[in-house]
Amino acid sequence: MAQYIFEARDIRKSYGVVHALKGVSIGIGKGEVHAIIGENGAGKSTLMSIFCGKVRPTTGTLHRDGEQIVFGEPLDAQAAGISIAPQEINLVPDLTVAENIVLGAHEVSWASINWRKTRETAIRHLLEIDESIDTRSKVSRLSKAQQQLVQIARAAATSARILILDEPTATLTSRETKKLFDYIRRFRRDGGAIFYISHRLDEVLELSDRISVLRDGAYVGELDPKITTKEEMVREMAGRVVGRGNPAPHKNMENRDIVLKVKGLTRHGEFENVSFNLHRGEILGVSGLIGAGRTEVAKCIFGLTQADSGTVELFGERLDHRSPLDCISRGLAYLPEERKQEGIFPLLSITENMSMPSLDRFGSALHIRTSDLLREVDGFIQRLRIKLSSRSDPITSLSGGNQQKVIIGRWLMRNAKVLIMDEPTRGIDVAAKFEIQNELRRFTDREGLSIVFISSELEEVLDVSDRIVVMHEGKVKGIPSAANATQETLLQLAMS
Repeated sequence: MAQYIFEARDIRKSYGVVHALKGVSIGIGKGEVHAIIGENGAGKSTLMSIFCGKVRPTTGTLHRDGEQIVFGEPLDAQAAGISIAPQEINLVPDLTVAENIVLGAHEVSWASINWRKTRETAIRHLLEIDESIDTRSKVSRLSKAQQQLVQIARAAATSARILILDEPTATLTSRETKKLFDYIRRFRRDGGAIFYISHRLDEVLELSDRISVLRDGAYVGELDPKITTKEEMVREMAGRVVGRGNPAPHKNMENRDIVLKVKGLTRHGEFENVSFNLHRGEILGVSGLIGAGRTEVAKCIFGLTQADSGTVELFGERLDHRSPLDCISRGLAYLPEERKQEGIFPLLSITENMSMPSLDRFGSALHIRTSDLLREVDGFIQRLRIKLSSRSDPITSLSGGNQQKVIIGRWLMRNAKVLIMDEPTRGIDVAAKFEIQNELRRFTDREGLSIVFISSELEEVLDVSDRIVVMHEGKVKGIPSAANATQETLLQLAMS
C-alpha cells in the first residue's frame, strides 16, 4: 500500500551467531489484514515480538505514521496502539475474565479501582467477540477456546489500532471462529489493521489482503490471496515442493493384537461410558468439537485423573490404580495439548528435555554414557527435522512447532509402545506437519508403535488415522474407519 500506518525497515535480530531475522522490511496499511506465513523457525514470532515491544532488534527501525519509534518495553508498543494476542495462553488463572481483560488498565476513581466501570469496559470488548462468556468467572474455569477469546479481547482493550493475532483459531470451534472472523472484518472496516499469523492456509486466503512469506529469517516475497493457491504458499514457505503425508492408509485391524482396551470409562461431569480398542501398529484418531471430552479421557487413561467407573487394559493387564509413572514404565506415554504449561521443562536444554525420561537407559545416577545419549538425541533431531542452533540451547529458544517435535522425540527415544497425542501438530506449519505424520506412520508400520491421535482438524484426522473415535458431549458417537469417513460424516456424528 502507498501509505503505511506501521512499518518495519531492514529489521535484523541476532542471538550470538544465530541470525533470527535477516533484514526484514514489512508494513501495514489502515484497514488491512496482512498475513505473515512461514515454517516454524522462519522468524515470525521474533518479528512479532519486536513489533509488540517484547524484543529489541539488533539493527533496523520501526515507524508509526511515518515517524521513527523505539520500543523499550511492551507498554511502549501499547502506547503506539499495537497489541498482541499470542498463540500460547497468557492469562492469570485466578483472576476473573474482567480483571484479565483490563489487567494494568483498570478504571480508577479517587485512588481506588472502580470495579463497575472496569467490568463495563471488559464486557464491551468481550461482547465484540463473544457474548457467552461471563466476565465474573475465573479464567481457570473457562475452556481453552474461551481463554483464547478473552486473550484477544484483552489485546483489543488496550485501544489498539494494530492487532497481532498469532494462531487465534487454534483452539476455537467453527462457531467461535466465525464470530472471530466477523470481529476481524468489523475491526478492519473501522480502520484497524491486523497482522494475522496462522498455519491454517484456508483462513489466510479468506481473511487477508496481502500475504508476506518468511523463510529462515528472511523476507522472500509477497503473495496475492486473490490469485495464489495453498500449494504455492507451501512451496514459498518451504523453498521446495512439499509432499503430503500418507492420507487414509485404511489398514485392516481385525487380526491385530489389542494393546490398549478402554471399557465403560466414566468420570462424572466429563465423559460417560467411553469404550474403544487400540491395536498394534494402529493410529486411532479421536475427533469431536471443543468440549467433547477428548482431553479429559486422555488424561484419565494416563492416570492424571481417576475414573468413577470403567476399566483400562494395557497389553492385556488391567491398570486399576494407574499413575503417570506407572503408565510410562509400562510403555504408555501422553503428549499434552498445552505444550507450554504441561509439555516442556522451560529452564532445561533441548537435550535435557528430550532425554529426561530415558536417562536410566544410559547409565546410573553416578555415571551417564554421555556420548551414547547425545548420539541418540542427534538422531531424533535429524529424523524430526528440528531446527536449532545447538542442542545445548534452552528449549525456549525454539519455535513452538520445534518444541513439539522435541516432545515427540522424547517419547520415541523412551521406546514408548503406545502414545496418546493431544493436538500434536497444533501451531506447526504445513511442511512440518506432513513430516511428523510421515514419521509417525513409519513408526507404526515398521516398529509397531500404536497411537491415539486427538485432533480438532478433520482433514488431519482423516489423513493420518486408520479408524476414528468420534465424541460428542463426553460420549462416543461412533468409530468409523478412515476409508468410509468424510469430513461431513464426522461432523454429523460429532453433532448428533
